[in-house]
Amino acid sequence: MMGSVVLSCEDCTSWQGLLLTVTLLTSWLLPTTSKLTIKSVPPIAVEGENVLLFVHNLPKNVKAVSWYTGVAPFKCSEIASHVVATNFTVVGLAHSGRETVFNNGSLLIKSVTRKDSGYYTLRTIDSTSRPEMIRAEFFVHSPLLFYKKHLTPSQLIIQMVPLWDEKSNNIFLWVFNMPEKLQGFAWHKGVLPLSHLKIASHSFLTNSTRLGHAYSNRVKVRNDGSLLLLNVKQKDTGIYTLRTISVDLKSEWVIFDFQVNKP
Repeated sequence: MMGSVVLSCEDCTSWQGLLLTVTLLTSWLLPTTSKLTIKSVPPIAVEGENVLLFVHNLPKNVKAVSWYTGVAPFKCSEIASHVVATNFTVVGLAHSGRETVFNNGSLLIKSVTRKDSGYYTLRTIDSTSRPEMIRAEFFVHSPLLFYKKHLTPSQLIIQMVPLWDEKSNNIFLWVFNMPEKLQGFAWHKGVLPLSHLKIASHSFLTNSTRLGHAYSNRVKVRNDGSLLLLNVKQKDTGIYTLRTISVDLKSEWVIFDFQVNKP
């Protein structure tokens, strides 16, 4: 669990450049020991939409919550603090007038822009004054990009099929309705199809598969687009993105939120 120190704006200044890089990432969950989780709805939004960072399992003894932009509770990045007992909110320096904190800890951001992409930190304080922090992320894209707001025409779908045995836990991410006339596809660990998050890509033109930086020897990619995860571990938790490219260079993608619940 992260520390509870709230840094000053002077500390924040030297971190701003680093925090800007976080906006390239988005929405996979980081549960804490109390199983507090955040779900971004939607995890990928079009400019102008509303995004809800929905808090699950907020402990009953939580007295107050605070939301921050970025990966740490800088004072200058505080959006708002909310007192649960009185349902009272005090806005922070990073409040833009579009954010609302609900009594269950959730954060609503209206009319998002691309600048809103990135990490958000929730800090809770319980009745014993013990702080706890958790992060969430989402991405906002322009309507002019290839990425579509709704399901693609092919209705590209991923379903998880568990293949349990006594020695290991294997998970099969089965792909349905792969588009026809594809150049290839790629799997990424994360929401955005960035090169450093690529697990593997497959070319139908050469019938070959290339491994990416996020590849491990526990991952198997099938020619039909499906992904097999062998001996699943807690670190495999997160968002997986499948991106396809057609012969006429049209791109479609679908994401799958995979949560590992192991003792």
